[in-house]
Amino acid sequence: MSERGRPTDYAPELCGQVVDLMATGLSLTAAAAEIGVHRDTIYAWEAKYPEFSDAIKIARGKRVLKLEQDLLTATEGPRVTARIFALKNADAHEWRDKREVEHSGEMNITTKEQRDAAVAAATRADR
Repeated sequence: MSERGRPTDYAPELCGQVVDLMATGLSLTAAAAEIGVHRDTIYAWEAKYPEFSDAIKIARGKRVLKLEQDLLTATEGPRVTARIFALKNADAHEWRDKREVEHSGEMNITTKEQRDAAVAAATRADR
C-alpha cells in the first residue's frame, strides 16, 4: 500500500546543502527557501529522516559558530548589535539575558537582601 499525498522531494544530499547554507549564517527558514522548500517541509523531513535531523543539529551549531565569529570581528556598533540579536534567537540557551529559576518548597524571606541572596544562590546552582 503506497502513501497518499504529494511525493517527497527529500534526497540525502540535502543534508550537506542545509549544513553549508546555515554555516554562512542563514536561518533554517532562509536555507529552506534557498533549496526551494517551505520551512514546514524541513521540519517534516527532520522528523522522518534521522540523518536529516542530525544534519539540522549540525547546521544550527555551524550557524551559531558563524554568528559568533562575525561578532568577534565586528567593529561597528550596529553590526555588533545585529549579531547579538541574531545569536539570542539562534541559541537562546547560551545567549539569553533572562535566567529561569524554579523553586519548590517553602521560603520565608522577609527582606529584599534575603530575596536577592536566595535568587543569587539559585542562579549559581543553575549553572
